[in-house]
Amino acid sequence: MDKLRQSKRRSLPVDLFDPAVAIVEPRDTLPDSAWIWPSPDFGGNPEDRLVRRDTLQLCFIALLQTLPPRQRAVLLLKDVFEWSSKQIAETLAMSPAAVNSALQRARETMDRAQLRSDELSSMDVQPEQQLLSRYVEAFEQFDIAALVALFHEEGCMSMPPFEMWIRGKEDLSAFYSLTRWHCEGSRFVPITVNGGYPALAQYMPGKEGSGLVPWGIHVIETKENQILHVQNFIHTPLFSRFGLPERIDQ
Repeated sequence: MDKLRQSKRRSLPVDLFDPAVAIVEPRDTLPDSAWIWPSPDFGGNPEDRLVRRDTLQLCFIALLQTLPPRQRAVLLLKDVFEWSSKQIAETLAMSPAAVNSALQRARETMDRAQLRSDELSSMDVQPEQQLLSRYVEAFEQFDIAALVALFHEEGCMSMPPFEMWIRGKEDLSAFYSLTRWHCEGSRFVPITVNGGYPALAQYMPGKEGSGLVPWGIHVIETKENQILHVQNFIHTPLFSRFGLPERIDQ
């Protein structure tokens, strides 16, 4: 509870800003502490397995940030760890009636939040392997037409810590063309995040032929077997958190 009171709200770009109007290279960022980042998978610890995959969805974590500390704690203990109201009341020094009231307010707040990340999220349905393979092939060859063709008409891409995000095939094509110099020659390493959801770690060419170096973690959400949202988390410290190598050979 003390930690929740001291911490600042974390979010995702699609919940803070509207999609880009002008397609330019992204420049404006927020501090790392402002963003929700993907998490490495838990190990075999029985306590870790109490946390259900649906509670690790990035949109769910974003929704939690809308709650004040006490409501957030009550919701986590009840809906994630499945504690009884009596256990929660004893732990948080509340009455059972106060626990139930806080839980009701928390659920109502989350229902009303209407975050864009919640609308875009489909992490309860994993992307088909064939779609992921086509994404990897198109990106590694940097075939922009093939890459954009994989996106849904409403498809978008965000890139924390950058504020900017892009929506629509035309703007995606323009953005990929603009950043070709940066992405061409990249390679992917398959990983899983947030309780077993498939993701891709992107390595980009380093300077002076030094191999490929970490760039971003791509989390792909789909709709009707097309890409609805690519969240490219551009934060190289994530690679060490996921136990990934510092560089790979080209």
